Amino acid sequence: MSIELAGLCFTSASGLPFSHDHWLVALSYAVAAFASYAALDMAERMHRTGGAARTMWQACAAAALGGGIWAMHFIGMLALTIDTPIAYDPVKTLLSLVTSVAFVALGFHVIRNRRSPAAIAAAGIIVGLGVAAMHYLGMAAMVLPARIAYEPTLWGLSVAIAAAAATAGLWLASRIHRLRERALAALVMAVAVCGMHYTGMAALVVQVDPMLMTADGGLSNGLGNGLGDGGVSSGPLAAMVAVAAFGLLLLALVSTAADRRISAASAREAAALRVANLELEAARLQLEATQREIIRRLCSAGEFRDNETGQHVARMAQIAHQLALAAGSPSAFATQLLEAAPLHDIGKIGIPDHVLLKAGRLDAQQWMIMRQHATIGQRLLAGSGLPLLDLAAEIAGTHHEKWDGTGYPAGLRGTDIPLSGRIVAIADVFDALLSPRPYKDPWPLEAVVTHMREQAGRHFDPDLVTVFLDKLDLMVAIRARFVDEEHTPLLLTQFGTTE
Repeated sequence: MSIELAGLCFTSASGLPFSHDHWLVALSYAVAAFASYAALDMAERMHRTGGAARTMWQACAAAALGGGIWAMHFIGMLALTIDTPIAYDPVKTLLSLVTSVAFVALGFHVIRNRRSPAAIAAAGIIVGLGVAAMHYLGMAAMVLPARIAYEPTLWGLSVAIAAAAATAGLWLASRIHRLRERALAALVMAVAVCGMHYTGMAALVVQVDPMLMTADGGLSNGLGNGLGDGGVSSGPLAAMVAVAAFGLLLLALVSTAADRRISAASAREAAALRVANLELEAARLQLEATQREIIRRLCSAGEFRDNETGQHVARMAQIAHQLALAAGSPSAFATQLLEAAPLHDIGKIGIPDHVLLKAGRLDAQQWMIMRQHATIGQRLLAGSGLPLLDLAAEIAGTHHEKWDGTGYPAGLRGTDIPLSGRIVAIADVFDALLSPRPYKDPWPLEAVVTHMREQAGRHFDPDLVTVFLDKLDLMVAIRARFVDEEHTPLLLTQFGTTE
């Protein structure tokens, strides 16, 4: 009894007896094992790369496994020994190769970014059906004077083995990374692949049809049997297929080994670069710490000469920091301003005591001497090459310049005055007017605000004055945090704090 289904014939009848060449069976297993190993090797590269490289390794792994399975299948077919001439339809044979590679590629695509059990199971079913289709398409490529049918139970078992083998192979491809594990997995996969093929071959039922045989023993379709017509016998043909398969797979393995070495070298270089960056960052932090320490000690030196201003420098630095942020300056610049601004009047250490420490107002000659502190401070701090000290030098030399050009020491005008000097000028005058001095009483806040408005466009940058007055409550709150206490030394550590 025979049944035709989807182009296949299923029967419970018997057919011609056949066997397999043991050497070619062993060769087919070796090809399957080598192909499995190459595919696992390239799948490992696929999972470790991304972008175009991942797509390339995915295609290579699919070609290695799909092509290797096909080569194993073809050699296994050549191992068939049966009492009838056999030839192969080249179109169907080539189509079986394309089918194998295409379905394996589709399976790898399914697990490319998802390696969950469900994804692997779905991909395994897809690849298994593709491998089964490849096998039976290849069997359909056999041209012989007989009808080909299959025993249904063994046929179904071969399809189930194909799906199970494909699922196991894809699971291993997504999990196996070590050399020894890949080698062992390749041997197991080869057993499964060969098991599927030879189970399918066991399902084969060959029923001779004399009507398909020519008078000279050839095939009536004109393809010839590949043997009596001067064709190549199965042994040499299997050897050629095996050599081609081994050669291509070996080339693939060399490529993965080279890529692995390049990736390892890149990883070492990246690690060395990270270490270098960490060292540079550590050096940068150390340099910043050194600059801050220099500033603190210079502030201490200035405090020994002129301690009457109490917490003025701390308040002024905090106010300048907040004004810079409110004006839209980068936070890095505002932080540097906070750390460098306390040195704005460091040049006063070069002013004689009879001028610097005079209790009353200075006369014209003394005022000329006092004004030199801006130039002295700039010269003292400039030229170090250290960013914080360079900024401090800029502040020291320009915070007494005025927007209308009537300031000192250089008579700079408008935006020719560095932003740091324009910001510190506002912070310095605001706090100084609100603070008592030996030569004056503190001004009321309302009078200070009026003065700031009047001096916008004269003494001060008008845009900065607008921003400052918008943040007036914050500036007043800063003054409340840094209250002058008699005989209390300046808390230099407060320069580096913000709230």
